[in-house]
Amino acid sequence: MRILSCLFLALVLLSGCKKEQKLPSGYTYVVHTHSTGKALKAGDFAYYRFQLRNGDSVVNSNFQLIQVPDSATLKQQPQNPIFEALLRMKNKDSITIFVPLDTLKEEQKPEGFKGAKIMYYDMVIKDVLTTADMQKVFTDFQKTMQDKTKKRTPELMKSELARAKAFVDKTAKEYLAGTLKGIKTTASGLKYLVHEPGTGPVFKNDDFIFVDYYGALTDGAMFDNSFEREADFSFPLGKQPLIPGWMEGLQMVKKGMKVSFFIPSGLGYGPQGSPPKIPGNAELIFYIEGNDTFTPNPYVLAGQPGM
Repeated sequence: MRILSCLFLALVLLSGCKKEQKLPSGYTYVVHTHSTGKALKAGDFAYYRFQLRNGDSVVNSNFQLIQVPDSATLKQQPQNPIFEALLRMKNKDSITIFVPLDTLKEEQKPEGFKGAKIMYYDMVIKDVLTTADMQKVFTDFQKTMQDKTKKRTPELMKSELARAKAFVDKTAKEYLAGTLKGIKTTASGLKYLVHEPGTGPVFKNDDFIFVDYYGALTDGAMFDNSFEREADFSFPLGKQPLIPGWMEGLQMVKKGMKVSFFIPSGLGYGPQGSPPKIPGNAELIFYIEGNDTFTPNPYVLAGQPGM
């Protein structure tokens, strides 16, 4: 089944009557829309939508943020059509670069192009930011992170760990005895018990979340926790590699929520475990406190284009 995007359909209709042009590296491209927006220059940051096509099938699509290079950088990275194209574009421009797959090294070839000769790289510039703009984005982000991070003194670390340990020990004992009431189970087999519901919306992918956690085996043996650290655990949800039970569970957590997750082996570390503290096929208990969350500027999370 073909996956067609609105962007691709628009580009196909336009490309039939557009003249192909050449980049310095020799790659050809077609300009679909010329805008009167701000021209990109070395040092600017371009935030753009891209998609990789195998014919009319979209193989990959995402947003990227990249700093427009200067001429010296271009000399160090020869035959990079993305860089070359950016220096010829303005904000809101759209183009397609035609990339013969035999010009790419084997490790550069993305999946989904078996048997293809050409990779079509569609680009639409969504925004252009100066260095000062980006500096403000990250300054604001760092300030928000500092304001929301839960910090602990050595004395507080000790008392917080003791509190969490006592709570999880009691929970584990009741869980093993079958006397723990109120446990719910999701379709995947993840079991959870909400101790305090919290407020506001649930955490969602790309939010920066701030949590504390205490991980233990079902006999109460602790294998990891954040309570004895100077700060709580913060990361962008969906961007951090996590066991499936955490990925599912965290998306039902809210600010102020206190919850225990009972994670079966299949949603945890599986038959291999995580030696030396987590044996194979172990069921895990994670007590989690949702401390805070915020949605960062998308430019903070944007990655680098791979080609």
